[in-house]
Amino acid sequence: MKKLLFSIALVFAISGIKAQSYELVIRMNDDTETTWNSESLRNIYFENDETLILVESESLFTHSYEFADIEKIYFKSEIAITELNKETALFVYPNPAKDNIKIIGIDNQEIEIISIDGKSMFKGNYDGTSLDVSNFPQGTYIINIQNNVQTLKFSKI
Repeated sequence: MKKLLFSIALVFAISGIKAQSYELVIRMNDDTETTWNSESLRNIYFENDETLILVESESLFTHSYEFADIEKIYFKSEIAITELNKETALFVYPNPAKDNIKIIGIDNQEIEIISIDGKSMFKGNYDGTSLDVSNFPQGTYIINIQNNVQTLKFSKI
């Protein structure tokens, strides 16, 4: 269970951090902490459901931590604050969506909506009006905006 929770947290943390530098902190049961910078880690994986393995980028040196000895694993990062320009800000509303979505910030642009498993659900010109997603299965979808080379994400409930 600890492995599953850590895996989920790791995926969300890394995907949310994107290209920013972050630190992975491992606190042991004896209150010692080891901090790893994202740029120094090449790989993070699990071995035999009981061990967390970290591989360094430069030396490929491997560090292992037994789950039973780990009290807590968490991520630290500096938060980058970017001022949004109202004229170029894009977002999907509502999100999550049930029947229709509207992409705020664009009109008359080519878009493609892709399911999380890679299936193209819609491809065409978006004219700024509501887009019917009622026939989409529940899940997460990616909207690729062709001209702006931007991507948005929304969930269908």
